[in-house]
Amino acid sequence: MCGRFSVGFEADDLSRKLDALLRDDTVYPSPALQFNPTDPVTFLRGRTGDDGSLRRELAVGRWGLIPSFAESFESRLPSWNARSETAATLPSFKGSLQKWRAVVPVSAYYEYKKSGPGRKDPKQRYIVEPADDIITFAGLFAFWRDESIADRKDPMAWRLSCSILTMPTPPVEAHEGLHNLHDRLPVPLAPGMINDWIDPEEKDGASLLDAALSEAYGVASSWKLRPVDLVEGNTRLVEVPNPVA
Repeated sequence: MCGRFSVGFEADDLSRKLDALLRDDTVYPSPALQFNPTDPVTFLRGRTGDDGSLRRELAVGRWGLIPSFAESFESRLPSWNARSETAATLPSFKGSLQKWRAVVPVSAYYEYKKSGPGRKDPKQRYIVEPADDIITFAGLFAFWRDESIADRKDPMAWRLSCSILTMPTPPVEAHEGLHNLHDRLPVPLAPGMINDWIDPEEKDGASLLDAALSEAYGVASSWKLRPVDLVEGNTRLVEVPNPVA
C-alpha cells in the first residue's frame, strides 16, 4: 500500500519531467518530505486537445478519492489506495478506471514494518526510492460537484480527488526487500505506458490496468529501501540502524 510519500520537485520541475502543462488557475503543492491522506497532491491527467491529440496536464486533488455520487467531499474512508483486484467492480472506483485515470508522481514513498513478531513490537519506517529521481504511480481521479456554487461552468464548482492503485507485493525472487516489507505494492507505471493510461478517449481501463500490472514488478525491480526517521517537523530524514537486518 502507500499511505505516505514525498515529492521533492516544484510544479515547474514536474511539468518539465512529465512534459505536462500547468494551469494558471491551480495552486500546486510545494515539495515536502511527507504527504498524508487528505492532503492536496499533484497528479497527471490527460485532456483531449482541439485537434484531437492527447495533452498532458498537471492537476491538484485531495489524496483520497471521493466518487462523484458522494453526498459530501469530506469522507474519511481509506480511499487513498484502490485495490487493483476490485477497482473495476467497486462503485467508488469503477467509473474512474473507465475514464478518469491519473498518474501520481512521487520522489519516494514510505512503509512501516514491525521490528518483531509481537503485537506491541514497535514499527520502523522505511523509505522506498527509485533508481533515478521519480516514481510514476498508476492512479485514479474523480470530479465532485460542489452544489453550493450555482454556476456549473465555474471551475470552483468541481473538486478533484485521487487515489493510488495497489497490487500484491513482488515475490521474494523478484524483489526480496519489497517482498518482506509489506503485502501490498503501489502500482508503478513504465514511462512508455503513461500516455495510454491517461488517455481519456480510451475507455477499457481494465485492460490498461492488466497491462500495467504485467510490467509493474519489472519497473519496481530497481527500487531500494532503507530504514529512516522523519524529524524536525517534516524537514529532514535521518538514517537509522536496520532493526530487522
